[in-house]
Amino acid sequence: MIDLRLSFDTNKVPVLRHNDIENHVDALIADYNPALLEQPKALDVDDFTENYLGLHMHYTYLSHKGFICGRMVFHNAMILIYNPKTGLVDEEPVEKETIVIDNNLLAEKMDHVYRSTVMHECAHWVYHRLYYSIDKLQYKNPRPPYTLCDMKNITGRTVPGQLSSDHDWIEHQAKYFSAAILMPRKAVFKIYHEPFVKQYIRENCVGRENDELARLMSKTFHVSQESADIRLKSLRLSYKSGCRKDSFFSQMGNIYEPDPDY
Repeated sequence: MIDLRLSFDTNKVPVLRHNDIENHVDALIADYNPALLEQPKALDVDDFTENYLGLHMHYTYLSHKGFICGRMVFHNAMILIYNPKTGLVDEEPVEKETIVIDNNLLAEKMDHVYRSTVMHECAHWVYHRLYYSIDKLQYKNPRPPYTLCDMKNITGRTVPGQLSSDHDWIEHQAKYFSAAILMPRKAVFKIYHEPFVKQYIRENCVGRENDELARLMSKTFHVSQESADIRLKSLRLSYKSGCRKDSFFSQMGNIYEPDPDY
């Protein structure tokens, strides 16, 4: 993996603007498989995780009803799991540098959440290793060497005014990274500016242009339509009248402007 040269605050939380994350994703994808930036298609999340980042994958039941989606385990640890045989909470050893995914996400209907969760945990590895590092000075209140990411962390919408704690910012960074790497901005702009796509949507989807654009992105990148819709809004892309016109983006060339940073 390439060196992203991060800056951190006094609590070891990365100092990141949205455009920093976009630039990091561009650099990572260009190093992993540059064709993904020019030929829009779904990222192979398992291959990226294991063969590019060098992480391990582990599957277990993380909770009774599947509300915990994943964990990034930074150092050898015992994590809490749900034992379906006993119906009780149990412990399970997990080695360092491992992404743990809840077994409930292996169902076909949960594939979009699975992909988002894997990339969310990869973001924690890329950005938050220092935050979760073992620090002997923290013995009075040690931070566990692993994350705990529930369904809200993975699929919920971020409310800017509610980003206050270190944990809020860390989860927001991971969520933004996940969407950005599953739907790289250069590939999204390729679809958006494709003449055939514009013509088809404007001639056949009057009144639901953005819904159709999100549906096309969902199919192309193998993400949920809601995630695609959020991603389009974060990049300020719209076919509807009253929004920024196509000519604006054409004039901007390769300059991308994500949502203002919170």
